[in-house]
Amino acid sequence: MTTRERILKEALDLFSISGFSSVSVRDISRAVGIKESSLYNHFTNKKDIFDSLLKEYSGRWEAIFNLIQLTGEDKKIVVDDRTVSMYQNMTPEKFKAVTSVVFDYYMTDEINVKFRKMLTIEQYRNSEIATIFRKTSFDDSLDFQAQLFRELMKQGGFVETDPYILAVEFFSPIFLIFYKFDTDPDSLKAAKNLFERHIDHFNSTYGTKA
Repeated sequence: MTTRERILKEALDLFSISGFSSVSVRDISRAVGIKESSLYNHFTNKKDIFDSLLKEYSGRWEAIFNLIQLTGEDKKIVVDDRTVSMYQNMTPEKFKAVTSVVFDYYMTDEINVKFRKMLTIEQYRNSEIATIFRKTSFDDSLDFQAQLFRELMKQGGFVETDPYILAVEFFSPIFLIFYKFDTDPDSLKAAKNLFERHIDHFNSTYGTKA
């Protein structure tokens, strides 16, 4: 592990416990075991460290979305003919398998979990981070799913209703499960079981092809 990688690792560890604002560059350099002046050889300031962590966090999600073929060659998450066709022809079992990949990553990937904890803590202290937290944790998912539901409704795949409210009904139980079990790693199996029951219930309630 390079010094730069160690700085990012130790910084994220500290941020996930105390939040971004409460951790100083001195704290980070001490955790790494280097002089504060040496840290500046790799990062301009603490914000530069945060931006690097955010870039890695986003990149890891891009890799997951690419794995489940949610993104195209441009790696952007959009609702287009390819995406709609993929979901339109997806069986309930396949849909559950795809969403399970995201669930497992969200709950078990160390960097994702720690970054999410840091955002959760810091949203009450920093308006910029609060915006990032809302966007990455809620807005992006709800907006994408609402657009996708709207198109799938046109194809007869879901019952006709308000697509954004349907997205809220899809994600709200998932968010509840995330936060209910987030502090108890030993309960992952119970969390996964509840998640899969929710997916089955959602499909049988709103899907016309379940």
